[in-house]
Amino acid sequence: MVRKSSEPFDAFAVRDEVQRLHEWREALRYQQQIQILQSLPFGCVPFAVPYRYFSCHGLFYRPYGFHNKELFIQIDPPVKKAPKVPLN
Repeated sequence: MVRKSSEPFDAFAVRDEVQRLHEWREALRYQQQIQILQSLPFGCVPFAVPYRYFSCHGLFYRPYGFHNKELFIQIDPPVKKAPKVPLN
């Protein structure tokens, strides 16, 4: 920031504004990371292994109970473990 030395300047106000902007960006980034749905879109397929989840057009959601309601939180694609083979 460049300014004339004769102009009034409040460094604390600038600091506070930068901090508010940073907090807003962080809140927005966090909100974008967590996708929560109140209902699933049409055409989702339920799965029970490795845990209960739904596959919806390439996205995956896991159900969570919250205040007597079921919400769906987007998750990474589940990894199914390969069956264990006994060693001879």
